[in-house]
Amino acid sequence: MPVTASWYPWHNAPPGQPYYGAPQQHPRVASFGRRLGARLIDYTLVGFFMFVLFILVSLIAEASLEGGRAIADPYFDAWATLFFFGAGPTMFLHDWLFNAARGRTPGKAMLGIRVVRRDGGPLRQGQAAGRAAVFGLPQTMPCLGQLFTLVECLSALSDARTALTLHDRAGGTMVVRG
Repeated sequence: MPVTASWYPWHNAPPGQPYYGAPQQHPRVASFGRRLGARLIDYTLVGFFMFVLFILVSLIAEASLEGGRAIADPYFDAWATLFFFGAGPTMFLHDWLFNAARGRTPGKAMLGIRVVRRDGGPLRQGQAAGRAAVFGLPQTMPCLGQLFTLVECLSALSDARTALTLHDRAGGTMVVRG
């Protein structure tokens, strides 16, 4: 009995036509738990990077002051702005560059998942950028951006067969095991 093309977007059969290939040849969609774990690892890595950058810039600023002058208020204002608004662009760059180069972020690599086009091929630069923009840039807005990101990531639970989030739909991608 033939397997129908149903939801597998990488099947070559037109919708409604039978597909005679073996289903195990196709990548399996990554579970929500694996995706969440990968995001937590990536957030930890990005947070550590931002912390180290903060310490380095602070040490350089302190060493460059003449005669032991106190660090000016604009310096602290700049760091406060980066703290509250810098996570979005940082997550955007993290996701975009890693996914465009390798098809996976470090967190995804640790958990054995990757991002592919819906036809199963490797990501294109524009797809990686669009996907990363929908995920990362809303986080630039404190509170509302994180709430948006939470809701759009939870949208993967709406259909367990495809587990597509809003940033997957926007980029024409899916996350698979392997």
